[in-house]
Amino acid sequence: MLKRASTRLVLGLLIIAMLFSSCAKKPASEAADPASGGTRTIVDQVGNTVVLPEKINRVVIASVWPLCSAYCLMFGTDKLVGLDPAIISAAENSMLIKIAPELSNIPSGFSKNGSLNAEELLKLKPDVVLYASGVMEDYDIATQAGIPAVGFSLSARNFNAVETINSWMELLAEVMNVSYDTSKFVEYGNKMQKLVADRLKDVKEEDKPTAMIIHKYSATTLAIPGLSTWGDYWITASGARNVANENKGTPQVTVEQIYKWNPDRIYITNFSDAVPDDLYNNTLEGYDWSNVGAVKSHNVYKMPLGIYRWYVTNTDSPLTLLWLAKQHHPALFADIDMDTEIKNYYKEFYRIELTDDDIREIYTPKRDAARGIKK
Repeated sequence: MLKRASTRLVLGLLIIAMLFSSCAKKPASEAADPASGGTRTIVDQVGNTVVLPEKINRVVIASVWPLCSAYCLMFGTDKLVGLDPAIISAAENSMLIKIAPELSNIPSGFSKNGSLNAEELLKLKPDVVLYASGVMEDYDIATQAGIPAVGFSLSARNFNAVETINSWMELLAEVMNVSYDTSKFVEYGNKMQKLVADRLKDVKEEDKPTAMIIHKYSATTLAIPGLSTWGDYWITASGARNVANENKGTPQVTVEQIYKWNPDRIYITNFSDAVPDDLYNNTLEGYDWSNVGAVKSHNVYKMPLGIYRWYVTNTDSPLTLLWLAKQHHPALFADIDMDTEIKNYYKEFYRIELTDDDIREIYTPKRDAARGIKK
């Protein structure tokens, strides 16, 4: 999700010009709709105090891509006036488009090649811009344009993806200034965490499979999550050992390093258009996966794409945890039918009936799901 910031000089000149134009917005501290009764302040997950209108009518979701699933679950789409292109590409290749087909028509031109365009952003007249803590350039551009910007932390809850989405939903309700009962959603997440932890509690460390997640994969990039990542949380919480735990964050590594790690399981995120066959068939020049354990045993998996990409926190996160635990310890979770679990979950929380074809789509995402993501 990281982006390059435009030079401050160019940005500054652009913002000054727009602020003096007829279409410019007021500073964030004065941006409230007079009919809404004034302003209010909140503290976001970056630690910034943000002045917001009493009533939010126009919302742009920028770099905090997974938030769209929670937003649609909680509030529908009526107030969404802008979405990052990567959000739309994920939605169009996920179950979210079945819930909210209108997402395809929401403007996305304010974000190009991973960077916000202040002029295009102002045309949307947003009351608030929602961004990810790892992309502070979004905050700079929005606030200099006089638009309140609320940050959602990528490391909230110590990268526990199940609990992170709960905290995002709490903040989102505060931003929108409405109450929303998340108790059933939180209860289900807690139930899945307890179920998985209880069944894994007696598994010895040496009996856990080794695993690795490929976050991005191309002829020039091989990025593997180490410590302090959602990847490390997923692997360890689901009963495996992260072979990349000697690193922190998601650095690029060499294929020679992967030979040394020799993981039993490999997962590929939907932030890459790669699929397991790319590893099985060595389709990218410069990589030879033929002697890696996970490849030889055909234990390479594309992470599912349900309501959103399952690698990061989203409203499907409890299902991700259960799915991974079943991959790592099938005997311990043999009584759980993931297809049925997913169908029941979607009926309960999203009010949609999934077909068997829908389930297959969730398990086998298309390459196009990575469209719109800056390489």
